[in-house]
Amino acid sequence: MVKKEISSGDDGALDHHGEALPQLSKSASVVDIDRIEKKRRIAAVQGKHPGIIWFYQFIRNLCRVAIRQQFRTIEITGQENISDDAGILTVGWHTNGLIDPAIIFVTQPKMLVFGGRHDLITRPVIGPIASMAGTQPVIRQAERARGGASAEAATRINSKTMLTLAECIAHGHGTALFPEGTSHEESKMKRLRTGPMRSVIAANSIAREKGLPAPHLLPVGLHFRISWHFRTDAWVEYGKPIPLFDSLHPENDRARLLNGEWVEAPAEVVNNLRDEVHNHLTPMTPDADSWDQHRAWHLLGNATSLVAGKKLQTWREEVLAAREVRTKIRNGDKLLQEIEPKAEEIAKKLHNNGLDSRVLGENGLNKPSLMNRIAIFPAIFLALIAAPLTLAGSGLMILVGKVMGDRTDEGLDARTTYHYLASMLGPLIVWPIPITIFILIAIFGAWDITATQIVIATVSLPFLFHLSNKIAIMAWDMYVISRDANRLKNISRSEEGQYIAEEFRKILAVLK
Repeated sequence: MVKKEISSGDDGALDHHGEALPQLSKSASVVDIDRIEKKRRIAAVQGKHPGIIWFYQFIRNLCRVAIRQQFRTIEITGQENISDDAGILTVGWHTNGLIDPAIIFVTQPKMLVFGGRHDLITRPVIGPIASMAGTQPVIRQAERARGGASAEAATRINSKTMLTLAECIAHGHGTALFPEGTSHEESKMKRLRTGPMRSVIAANSIAREKGLPAPHLLPVGLHFRISWHFRTDAWVEYGKPIPLFDSLHPENDRARLLNGEWVEAPAEVVNNLRDEVHNHLTPMTPDADSWDQHRAWHLLGNATSLVAGKKLQTWREEVLAAREVRTKIRNGDKLLQEIEPKAEEIAKKLHNNGLDSRVLGENGLNKPSLMNRIAIFPAIFLALIAAPLTLAGSGLMILVGKVMGDRTDEGLDARTTYHYLASMLGPLIVWPIPITIFILIAIFGAWDITATQIVIATVSLPFLFHLSNKIAIMAWDMYVISRDANRLKNISRSEEGQYIAEEFRKILAVLK
């Protein structure tokens, strides 16, 4: 079967519900059925992880390093809800491209099997890595409806993927799927697809027939201050598990599943579980009509905390405070409803100046500290220290990640995917180049260096590259502190800043 290239970009295509299909990137618009089936890895024994185990562990360690580099702060809660024995399907909303599965990948102890867009295993560089880690391909409705694959081919590929995921979950592994079906940059969830529910119902049926612990669904809230920014703040919120007591196939269909045949669960069972997932996940997302409204809730969360004599310290506390404001407004709190438009206006003005509600205090706009304003000087100092090794070891990947992230045709939500891949793949792809050059120069050059010294230097270079990257990131964080402090200083001196301060003080007065 020849590969097909279908329309990408904004082509106005609609699904069977009359809703706009996700726009296809150039990569997703090339559907090569033969290559998809060739690159997929299937375990020889039913229920075993399909990846190469040592490679999976190696990639997970690289991902941990990259995730630490990606975020300024990261907080994880609810990990006690991750079962040691039962299989788990983790479901979350999807607004940060490859970062979303990656952050679950490194915060769960289980071996995870991922299902992802078909080109995840066929594209250059990332394709072989995803394939060897066991990722299973999916041809979405977005590709099928545009003629990228026949119904027969899509069904064959997707059925094998869902059966593989189901078997792995039934045998105690985990997976993470995003039922919206696509990453996006909206402030509320899109309509949920049924694929993840169908897989976990099959897993439950297989587990029941084999006498294995019943798997469960685990909702996760993925909270990013600004998801498409490098070094933003993150909170991973694992919620209470959703049990699957009544989510089963009929007895005859369970027997067919055991024999390795994919069987669809009853539509009513699937749709009921999808609705339950929606009800659990929605409160764990911003669920706002716009990002401006969401920022207003954060501003009001900050204001109500200040009135209560408490200053919010972490991103998680900010999210919870905004969530409480959202709940009160929707439950009919007249006072908050009345001041919400003004809060939205203030929050929008701050956002347009590159700031957020953290700069607001009891007296209006906080006064930026001198130490924060001059943080640019230690930032420059640290950047100069880090520059030689960072540029030699990671300069190429940083440049490629920045250029591709800024030019991607997959939207803002995919921007940090390229930043993340640069951090993750640098040690694997780029670091060997300067190390090899060093070895060749040391051996064949005019250096007076012994074999032992060459070995010590070669072994040390990866650690030195990593250390220099950490120093460079410290320099970036200090630069951002200085930049934001000076932004605050500038707006404080402007008429707009005086207006913001005055209106925020009025909000505080009303709330007291």
